[in-house]
Amino acid sequence: MPTASRRLPALLAVICAVTLTAALGACSSGGSSAQDSTPTPTATVTTPASDRFVITWAKDSEAAKLVSSVENYGVDIISSLPQEDQDAIKTAAEQASVSVKAATAHAGGLTAVRLSEVLPSEKAQAFIQALLSYDSIEAAEPEVTMTALSTSASPPNDEYFDKQWALTSDQRGLNVVEAWGKSTGKDVTVAVIDSGILPDHPDISSQLLPGYDFLSDPWAGGDNDGRDADPTDMGDAVQAGECGNDNEATDSSWHGSHVAGIIAASTNNGTGMAGVAPDAKIVPVRALGRCGGGADIIDAITWASGGSVNGVPDNENPAQVINLSLGGPNICPVYFQRTIDEAVARGSIIVAAAGNEDQDAGFVSPAGCENVITVGASNASGDRAVYSNYGSTVDVTAPGGDLTTDDGVLSLFRHPSSGEPAYTFMQGTSQASPHVAGVVALMLSIKPDLTVEQITETLTSTSQTMHSCDRDACGAGIINAKAAVEQVASDQVPAPGDGQATEEPSDDASKPGLRETIKDLWNRITTDEE
Repeated sequence: MPTASRRLPALLAVICAVTLTAALGACSSGGSSAQDSTPTPTATVTTPASDRFVITWAKDSEAAKLVSSVENYGVDIISSLPQEDQDAIKTAAEQASVSVKAATAHAGGLTAVRLSEVLPSEKAQAFIQALLSYDSIEAAEPEVTMTALSTSASPPNDEYFDKQWALTSDQRGLNVVEAWGKSTGKDVTVAVIDSGILPDHPDISSQLLPGYDFLSDPWAGGDNDGRDADPTDMGDAVQAGECGNDNEATDSSWHGSHVAGIIAASTNNGTGMAGVAPDAKIVPVRALGRCGGGADIIDAITWASGGSVNGVPDNENPAQVINLSLGGPNICPVYFQRTIDEAVARGSIIVAAAGNEDQDAGFVSPAGCENVITVGASNASGDRAVYSNYGSTVDVTAPGGDLTTDDGVLSLFRHPSSGEPAYTFMQGTSQASPHVAGVVALMLSIKPDLTVEQITETLTSTSQTMHSCDRDACGAGIINAKAAVEQVASDQVPAPGDGQATEEPSDDASKPGLRETIKDLWNRITTDEE
C-alpha cells in the first residue's frame, strides 16, 4: 500500500511493535468464512523466538561504511567489523548465553547476525535491548523468515485456457482477455523473487531474461554452490523437522515457476496456459529455498530493482514490477521497509501477497509494509478465499483459488515422477499477487512512468466491489484488468502527487531520529512489562 493513512488505524495499537518488529500475534477472525462481514481481529504482540537478527547501523558509523564497502554481500564479516562493534555483538550474545555463528553483510548496509541457538522471546528481547545500547546501532530486529504463500482481445487457443477461470470477464474473474486489445505487457520487465525458475518449461522459456540465485546457504539452495547467475529452481523439498520448527515433510513446490506462469506464460501458442501479460518478460530471482528465505531477500529486491549488490553483476534489466508471493509472521521490519522504499525510489512497483493465515495482513511482511500493493485472494465464486488475510492493509483482491472446491489456479509445475514440464492447480495469495503484477505490467506497457500511487489509485477505482466482503477487509474488490487498462489508455489516471502522499523522512535535527524513537519505545515496553 503506497500511503500511510489507511494503515494508521490498524497499527496505532501496536506502534511500538511496528518500530521494534515484534512478531505476529494471535489474530483471529473467529472462524470467518468468505461470506462473513469484516472480521475484527485481536492481537498479542511479542518478540519472536529467533536465532537470527538484522542490525541497521547508524548512518555515519564506521560499521555502516565498512558493510557498504565489502567485496561480496552474503558472506561472514564478523571479524572485519570495527572491534567495538564486534564486541557489541559478541557481548550481547554472551549475555544471552549463546555465541555468534556468523554476521553476514547485505544491501543497504545491513548485517544479519546468526546465533548458535534460538533465543526464546524474553531472551530475544534482551539481546535486542543490549544491541540498542550501543551508539553505532540504529535498529536491531529479528530476521523475518519468509516462505511461499500457496498450497500446493479474443480467447487464446492455449490448451488449458478453459480452466483459467481467473481470466474471465464475469464477476469472479479479471476481465483480462478484453484488456489485451489495448495492452499485452510489451516492453515491461517483471521480477519474480521466489524459489527460482524451471528454464526448460516450454510455456515460460521464451519469456525469460537473465536472473540470479541469491541463496547464500548452499544447503538451502540445494545446489551446493551459494550465489551465482543460475536461478534454476533446484527444489525446496524438506524432511520432517528439517527446518528446526517441527515442520512437516513437503515435496518441492516449484513455486516460482507457478507464479511466473500466471504473469507471463507464453500465450496463443496452442498449448499449455495463458499469462496475464503475455508479452512481458520475467527476470527470475531465486531467494527462497529449503525452509524459506531471510536476509537474502533484501539483496534480491535491491538487485531486481536496479540497485547494486556487492559481489554480484548489476541487473541489466531492472524490473518495472517486482512480485513478492512470499511472507513471514512479522510486522514490517525497519530494514525491510527501507529496502522497499529504495526499490520504489528506483522506479519499481512492488506487488505483495497478503498471506494465507485468515488474519489481519498488517501483521505479515511484506504485506504490511508501506509502498507495496497488497493483494488478498478470492475464490471462484468471487468471495474472499477462506484462508486469505484481510484488513486495511489490503489494497485489492484477485483470484487465488480454493482447492477444497476444485477451483485452484492453474500454472506451471514439474511432474513429481517423470520430472517433465507439467501444470498443476494451487491456491493462495501467492497466486493472487501475480495476477495483479500482470495487470500492472499491462498498465505500464501503455504508460511506463506511472507511480505506485497512480497505479494503486487506478486499480482501486476500477475494481469490482465484493458484496460479501467490504473495503475494510478486501480492499477495493477484485481488480478489473479491462477497466484499469482503459483508464490508463485514455490518460485518466491521477497526476503524480494528486493522491495522499507518503510521509517523507525529516532531516530536522530538532526531531527525534529513528534510533531515539526505537529506544524510547523500547523503554516504554519494558517498563510496562515490569
